[in-house]
Amino acid sequence: MMVGVWIDATGDNPQERYGQRLRAWRHAFAAANSEPQAGGITLDPLHYAVAAWDVATRPVSEPPYVRFNPRVLDATCHRPEGTHIALAVVELAAPPPVRVPDGWLGWQQGESGFPCMAPPYNERAALCTLELRIPISADRLPTPTRPEADGLPNLADAQAALEALIEEINTAVVPFLRVLEGKR
Repeated sequence: MMVGVWIDATGDNPQERYGQRLRAWRHAFAAANSEPQAGGITLDPLHYAVAAWDVATRPVSEPPYVRFNPRVLDATCHRPEGTHIALAVVELAAPPPVRVPDGWLGWQQGESGFPCMAPPYNERAALCTLELRIPISADRLPTPTRPEADGLPNLADAQAALEALIEEINTAVVPFLRVLEGKR
């Protein structure tokens, strides 16, 4: 089954590592002035989900708790100011819309067989990307529960928020991945 992003369940205790990162980055979950909160932690589904995403992805998380399909070059989630949505922005490696002149390189074959690696920097390259902007409304995200310890986000709530974001992102991204890979 093709997916764009997923939670990495490999290695030594990835969920435990994610829990440690949540504790280290608890400030990302601090309630803003107008948000509902408990024990200093936001109960706003959008703020909580975006913070959970940030803690699960690079550069905060190394190795990342959320992994990307090789064609997904980057995926971020943020809350645009003055809105009531989370906005996922996913950048995909894409073929050029025009014929590339001789002497220029494009995406190179990666280890997994996907053409998604950039050529070396000392070569001329024409790299095309496709940016997907995916608005995610708060009603598609779980509402966090009261923290088990004041000032610390709950691992179960962060996990649920990540799973909801990943489902929304994959629903939008997978059809594009299928077309790009010729697997309609």
